[in-house]
This record gives sequence, C-alpha cells and structure tokens, in this order.
Amino acid sequence: MRKIVVILFIALGLNSILAQVDKNIHALDSMQNLLTTDVKDIIDSNLIDKKVVFLGEAQHNFGSDFLAKTEFIKYLVLEKGYKDIAFESDFFALYFNHNKSDLFYFWSGSIQCKALFEFLKEHNVTIWGFDNQLYSIYTQNNFAIKLEGFLKTNAIDFDENFIKTTEFYIKNRKKANKVVGKDNLAYLLREVERLLKDNKVNKDKLWFQFLESYKSDILINSTHKSNNKGIPIRDRQMAKNLDFLVKTNPDKKFIVWLANAHMAKHEYKFMKGQTMGSQFVNLNPDISYHIAVSSVFMQWRKPKWLDKMSKDENNLLHFLPSLDNNYFIDSKQLINDNPEYEDKEYVGMFNLNKHKTNWFKHFDALVFISKGEAVAYPERKLD
Repeated sequence: MRKIVVILFIALGLNSILAQVDKNIHALDSMQNLLTTDVKDIIDSNLIDKKVVFLGEAQHNFGSDFLAKTEFIKYLVLEKGYKDIAFESDFFALYFNHNKSDLFYFWSGSIQCKALFEFLKEHNVTIWGFDNQLYSIYTQNNFAIKLEGFLKTNAIDFDENFIKTTEFYIKNRKKANKVVGKDNLAYLLREVERLLKDNKVNKDKLWFQFLESYKSDILINSTHKSNNKGIPIRDRQMAKNLDFLVKTNPDKKFIVWLANAHMAKHEYKFMKGQTMGSQFVNLNPDISYHIAVSSVFMQWRKPKWLDKMSKDENNLLHFLPSLDNNYFIDSKQLINDNPEYEDKEYVGMFNLNKHKTNWFKHFDALVFISKGEAVAYPERKLD
C-alpha cells in the first residue's frame, strides 16, 4: 500500500510540473507562417520598452534555425518597427559598409538566408556587426588605412611601423604567432594600449571602440588562443561593441543575430561569467528580450534517440506535446508564475556547451523547430 502511495505521489508531482510548464507552451505554425497570433501577442507584451531583441541559433550550421529566425525578423520589422539588425560579425567593417558580404559566409552565402537578405534589402533594414574579429576583406583593405587617417587628422603621435605591422597582422591574424611573431604582437599590444590612454583617442568614442576591439582581437589570436581564455575576452568585447551601437543610436531598435551560447542572459560557469548576453544585460538592464532557437530532427540525430529523450523528465523535449510540431515556450512567464523554475536544470539542445542547465533563466523564450535541416549553399559553377 505504501509503495502505491509513493508512486501516486510521484506521478501527481510530475503531472503538476508538466501542467505548470504546459500553460506556457504554445504551438507554432509551419515554417512558412511560423508565428501565430497567440505567440505574437506574448511577444508584443514583452517588447514594451525593449530596444533590443536577441535571436539565437543552436549552431551556425542549422539552416532550419536561420529560416525560423527569418520569420521572427519579418514580424519584428513589419509589425514592431525594428529597422536595424546587428550580426555576430565584423564590427569595424559593418559599421562602414552595412553589406552582407562582410558577414560570415554560413549566413551570407547560405540558401536558407537568401530570403532574409532579400527582405532586409527590400525593407531598408540596416546591417551592423558587433564581433571583435577583424576578419572581413573590407577590414583587411581598410582598417590600417582608416586608422592612419584618424591618427594623422587628430595629430596623434604614432610610428609608421605600427601601421605596417597592423596591416600585416590583420591579413595573418589566424596564424599570428607563427607569421607575425610574438615580438611584433607584443609591440602591437603596447602601442594600442598607449593609444587608448591618449586624451584625443578617449574623446573619440568610435575610434576608442575600434581600438579596444582591435586589442581584444590581438589578445585572442596571440596569447589567449584557447577557448577557456579566448571566449570570455571575445564575449566581453562583443557586449561592449553592441552596447556602443545601441547607446550611440538612441532612436534605433536593434535585432541581434547570433549563437544561443553568446546571448545567455545570466552568468555562465564555463565562460566564467563572461557570456555576451550577461555582460550586455549588466550594461543595459531591462532593454532586451532573448529568444533562443533550436531544431529537433537533424540528419545526425536518430529518431529513436529523440523519442528516448522526450520520455526523460530531465530533458526539455519531455515538455513538448509532440516532436512533430513547432513550439514556443514562454520562459519569462513561466518563471513569473513559478519562480522556482529559474533554478531548475534540464538537458537541452540549445548548445551552451553544457548538457544540463537552467534554460528558462538564460532565455526569455525557447523556440523548437521540429523538422531540422543543415545549412546549404548554392552549387558553384565551374569555369
């Protein structure tokens, strides 16, 4: 009899948990018409006074995540008046160029993002970047020239060798230690740090930001190449770069396109508290809304394994009514109604490099796309 009571107690407890989450799970439509009226109403209520909407993806090779995010962007642009989008891409290049050619190719060249860029162009949505990585062709061709021009215009003392070494570094940054050399890298860091202390540089907010970003890029590609050290440096600078864009454009509302791992709202242990999202929230409390996206059925995930995960009460998939449909979990409302869920940890597939964490705390909303597809690119024509 006692065993029966215990089993009933556990069953009732699990049903209670499911019921609490279930109230905040909302079905989405097919990919072509993803956002339902109910989901739009939820987002509408959460966007009051929000200047920034983060849209994350589980991995940069999930093409279905791109398609889903595009549907959110159409709604944000057409119905909510967001006319600027900042990508996890070259901050320097996109500040001047606003061109998709300066984005990472897994976005700019993908078939799944073709409709996105056509939409952005048609509706005059400006493309920005916030990544500290100085990787684009535009930056390779222009950073050293523009830096030299800024220094000369403002009569700031510099060594010609600094400009030449800067140009050489940017063209070889991924193999900096081997090609540029440790002595030259140390020289660049000293010169950038000296410039950052200059009064004229300090007064120019834009170039101060560029030089801070440049410094962080040198650090990552020289002395801090390991993920444990490099990721926090990059995330901290990306948060500062986005903060700069938002604060120097007070009349603009930004959509932010990036990986889920970077946009987590709270400190995250494996990054030592330096996720971009948590840094940005600390700099700008209460102005952002964070939507994480992940696809369920991917070609490398066996259906039997997914079915097993959906039956595991410690897995986020357990809360979905079905794996065959798309869903939106209103994490923010769930926590408002049940504060204990802020600290509940589950296994998930939103790629924070940790199998189990408190997903509802990290993101305001979780979007599950049932039918996943890998990113694809047009076939290149042979000459």
